[in-house]
Amino acid sequence: MLEGFLALPIWLIALISIGVPIVIVIPIVKLILSTRIRNEGDDTEGLVAVFGFIGTVFALLLAFVIVNVWNDQVSAQDTLFAETATLKFVIEEAQSFDPKLAPIMKGLTLNYLDAVSKYEVDARAPSGGDPRAEAAFRKIVDAFKFLKQSLEGNDDLASEAAVVVDQATRLIFNRADRVSRASGSLNGMTTLICIILALLTVLSMALLPAPSRRWVKWVQALGVATAVGLVMSLVFYISSDAYSQEVEHEQIDLLEQLFEKPALK
Repeated sequence: MLEGFLALPIWLIALISIGVPIVIVIPIVKLILSTRIRNEGDDTEGLVAVFGFIGTVFALLLAFVIVNVWNDQVSAQDTLFAETATLKFVIEEAQSFDPKLAPIMKGLTLNYLDAVSKYEVDARAPSGGDPRAEAAFRKIVDAFKFLKQSLEGNDDLASEAAVVVDQATRLIFNRADRVSRASGSLNGMTTLICIILALLTVLSMALLPAPSRRWVKWVQALGVATAVGLVMSLVFYISSDAYSQEVEHEQIDLLEQLFEKPALK
């Protein structure tokens, strides 16, 4: 259920996150105003204390969740960046040994990047990666093996060949690290607790007795409801597929553009 919600468009996630608290607040505020409950002396100190406690707990938990989810997303992006950077280096080095490899490596690389984009970025790939992307990757590895064999008898290029082999090995580990990583999405129980605390924060503010001016009550209640909704939208946004996919597609597009340059055709 949570994964389905995070797969929704960002504007819809924000609309739901902000709209639900506001819909809850409006009838409560109307009820408070219609019953003419006002602030009188120390009568509201208990409610204020409850609001302060719930709001503090909500803020602390929210900060913890945002930091952890953000770090997970950044780590996943760094893993993909390491793979694409290594892939770029290895292929450029391989092409420097034999220019005839350029069109071959270009085709293999573009096919692999297209498979990664379709089956491992736009879709949730199984642990270990999608078989179609893995098959495209293995073709690149086989090309490196062929290059290694062709350079083994050339003493002048031995050191350069060793660099390519080392980086090709690193590329294999980079891919294995990326496809075996756990998803950086929100934990279901943590999300549920955050939502409950968010609603309690909104409710405790809405239930506070009205000040002398009615519009102040509306500003207080709707202001807190909107703020809570916006912050929850941020949490859902950085956990959503759209957020991670946007950055990952940018990295893949940059590498694809490199291989579309005339020099690599």
